[in-house]
Amino acid sequence: MADHVRDIFEKGMIDTTEHMIPLLHMLMDGISDYIFLMEVIAPNRFKYVLVNQSAKTRHPIEDVEWEGRFIEDLLDREKAEPLIERYQNVFDENRPLTYEDEMELDGTVFRGHTSLTPLKNQGGDVTYILGITRDITDVVEKERDLNRINAVYRSLMENTADAILVIDTNQKVVEVNSALEKLYGYTKQELSGDVFPFIPKEKQEEAQSIIDRALENEGVSGFQTVRERKDGTRIDVSMTVSPIHNEVGETIGISSIVRDITHIKENERKLAASRSRYHSLFKHNPHPILTLNLDGTVQNANPASLKMMNKSDEELAGVSLSELLPDEQAKWVEEYCQHKDLEEDVWFQASLRVNQEERIANVFLVPIINEDERVGMYAILDDITGKERATEALRQSEAKFRLIADHSNDLICVFSPYGELYYASPSLTKFFGFNPAELPNEQLTQMIEFDDLMRVSNAFKQCFIDGQAFTVTLELTGKTGKAVWFECRGTPVLSDEGIVNRIVVVGRDISEQKKYEDQLKRIAFYDYLTGLPNRRLFEDRLERGIVQASRKNQSFALLYLDGDSFKRINDEYGHDMGDDFLRLVGNRMKECLRESDSIGRIGGDEFAILLSDIQDTGHVRQISKRILNQLRLPYQLNGVKVVSSFSIGVSMYPADGQSLDDLFRTADQALYYGKREGKDQIWLYEDL
Repeated sequence: MADHVRDIFEKGMIDTTEHMIPLLHMLMDGISDYIFLMEVIAPNRFKYVLVNQSAKTRHPIEDVEWEGRFIEDLLDREKAEPLIERYQNVFDENRPLTYEDEMELDGTVFRGHTSLTPLKNQGGDVTYILGITRDITDVVEKERDLNRINAVYRSLMENTADAILVIDTNQKVVEVNSALEKLYGYTKQELSGDVFPFIPKEKQEEAQSIIDRALENEGVSGFQTVRERKDGTRIDVSMTVSPIHNEVGETIGISSIVRDITHIKENERKLAASRSRYHSLFKHNPHPILTLNLDGTVQNANPASLKMMNKSDEELAGVSLSELLPDEQAKWVEEYCQHKDLEEDVWFQASLRVNQEERIANVFLVPIINEDERVGMYAILDDITGKERATEALRQSEAKFRLIADHSNDLICVFSPYGELYYASPSLTKFFGFNPAELPNEQLTQMIEFDDLMRVSNAFKQCFIDGQAFTVTLELTGKTGKAVWFECRGTPVLSDEGIVNRIVVVGRDISEQKKYEDQLKRIAFYDYLTGLPNRRLFEDRLERGIVQASRKNQSFALLYLDGDSFKRINDEYGHDMGDDFLRLVGNRMKECLRESDSIGRIGGDEFAILLSDIQDTGHVRQISKRILNQLRLPYQLNGVKVVSSFSIGVSMYPADGQSLDDLFRTADQALYYGKREGKDQIWLYEDL
């Protein structure tokens, strides 16, 4: 219904007669959305003309008389200014605007979705603005509630110690939490099919039976079975499998909560089996692990540690950990080993000496406790040599970047994805006379023209979405006051997660290129000799004149001019003086025209003039006569007085033609009829 109201206003179906006003009120009052018809009084002055009943009775602004009052009459300045700015924007841009806002009135938060539509009079001026506001307070609150519920769900999924697996009714994996990935060793991507690799082959029939029972709305709680990790080790698990229902009670999926109970089962197994599992874990662990005696000597080493140390079991057995460490850390480890009562885990970073090569590692010392007594230690080594070298390489890379940026003539900036300036190269300080990075964001945006700012803002938003580079051209004014064109190339910098967290923008001075482009445009659309629009540009203006006159129901005249003795001037005085003659002719014609008229050189000594908004042919004859009189006056060409004349043929739109070709054809016929009748004459097509 609100769209019908908008159509009525947009299509000019407003009748101000007394019997239509009640009808409009009736139509608007039947709509639950808030409808405001605002009259444009002056810049930033908008008056309520019509307000429907929903707005009067349900809008948070209560017990006020809307009609005849201005926005600032009903709202305080802080709330009125952004609203007035939006109405003014619709008026200035002459196009609709849709936005959502939030406002607190008398302690009540109101959230609305508003569309503003400009309404024009027959002259094309915006005289009214139609505002339709939908109260979305409840919707926003529900969305926030849903977001909170989702946040709780995600928190439960990610922070619970139990592994969680969710599948749909086709047994496709929908969700897994990090605990399940850690438990089984498989990522969600590796579990994307309908085959579950962590189910041992002999347990697949059992697992399918549990799934079928859940699909039949029968849950399973505390079911104990065996599962297999990605590294091949098997674990004992306790599972609770439940169907997931939608709001109508239909089963749409299955959730499985898995708890590792291996340690419970291990207590029930024989000591030999326990030792076997321990050795398997120790052997296949990807982290280097050393089993140390109380004195810190190596008792056992897993393959990962042998590979890291580049030693065999025999070479490493009996070696003290302190022998591999720098002196200061070696002394601390020896003291730690002597305190048998210490049961806390400790860690430190060390440079290990491995075959004359330095390896950087995080060393974790974990006590081995038996019957409340420390009997040994595990030394778990996390080799971070590659990471440290990468960090150093990154630091050097950043230093190189700053070195390049600090000495580059290009303008180099680093922004956040939201436009916050983090870094500005010295070339910007040199160009502007100050460092833009020291300015607040509000002042930075004022340094760019509004249209350019919108293009840059849209480019940043798209770059953040798709992670693709972009190029925009900007006109910036430096400390000299001279405007300079820059081609700005924005390149996104991605995080490890593939998210854009920085945008590097390099601005290159393209003023000379822009100047060359402008020259090319002038060559393409302007006559090189007279500087007047050429035939191509004049015909384009004539086409636009036809469209505008048709829309506004106006008339205009096309004057087609041809020299009566140009060939004689060329033959008698030469082509150079002929060119000078044409330039003088063009200047005289321009002096006879109004700002709203257009002129162009069609070719040779042929010219065309568009006289816009002509009321009658008498006006055309008057202007044409003034032009002929000017063109009859003598011309001074290199000290020689030359006299010449022109003939004019005139066609009127729409009487003599409604297309470009028809108007030129009828004007040309009138022109050459005049030439046959003696030249130096004005003939309208209607005179033929």
